[in-house]
Amino acid sequence: MEEKYRKIIEAILIAIGLYLILGLFDLITGPTYIITAIALVFVIYCIWVFPVADRRFSGEKKTEPPGKARKGTKFYRTHMWDLLLFLSITLIIFIAVHFFVLYMHEFSHSFAAYFFGAKENPLDIIWGRGIFGVHCDENVDYQTLFDAGKGTTAATIAFAGPFSNILLFFITAVLLSLKAVKSRKWVYHTVFWVSGITFIMIFEYVFTRSFMTHDDFGNIEHGLGLSPYALFIPGTILGLIGLWYILTVLVPGHFRIVTPGDISKQYITVTVLSFAFFLLYIGVRILAYPAVPEWWAGCAGIAALFILPLIASPRRRWMREKTGK
Repeated sequence: MEEKYRKIIEAILIAIGLYLILGLFDLITGPTYIITAIALVFVIYCIWVFPVADRRFSGEKKTEPPGKARKGTKFYRTHMWDLLLFLSITLIIFIAVHFFVLYMHEFSHSFAAYFFGAKENPLDIIWGRGIFGVHCDENVDYQTLFDAGKGTTAATIAFAGPFSNILLFFITAVLLSLKAVKSRKWVYHTVFWVSGITFIMIFEYVFTRSFMTHDDFGNIEHGLGLSPYALFIPGTILGLIGLWYILTVLVPGHFRIVTPGDISKQYITVTVLSFAFFLLYIGVRILAYPAVPEWWAGCAGIAALFILPLIASPRRRWMREKTGK
């Protein structure tokens, strides 16, 4: 009976995962369908091209797992069910964590505005819509602050959101180093995605929005009289260091703790990470064409989308060394 209920719960999780996949594709479907086409190409790449190219790049021959038979056998059905369940759980955690980090970011702005007397109700934000919280906003009137000569106050409020991301990233880095977290794989899995999402939200701001005249960084630059390069150059350098830390420390840790010895699930982790980082957050900026350099940042994201899985593949020698294989 317990096995029956477990399968029902797993089926519900998979159904939710499939719904989220459809929701994400609906989110990235635009008038030009460019992002949708790229996403479909990436899915094909992940299923058929990446594993083959990765094996050849590693000099490995394809091997069949012990006891595996033809398609249609119980082993094959069980294996695919397990992979689909892992993907679904990952997507559910990803969406839940995205909303958590998104609202933390917006409420950080809003409470800062309340503290400085620029807003009467800190809970009054624009909540956004859809499974990704599109058009969510802190609902702060920055222009009134600028008109009143309170540029520094406006910049401080604008910085409150990114600062909360930076703080959370360091907190999660510490949590992921704790034995109590490492000993609980699903806790590690969740904190891993909190760390990744809070990082990419701030890196995306630096990399794609530093030259905007509005938004967080535009308001910071306007309020303090800074050049966009004053934030873009050091921010991008620090962001690349953060990305290096995620790929060389957190991803190997995830492979070792959450999916040890299961290269298929490790592939899912690295490809979902690449999809989230470089398509959902950065790659979509190609739709900003002809705004420069925003759409160029989107092009760089699309290129990284296909490159990162190969760089951070569990088959890389440096990755195997870090995971103890």
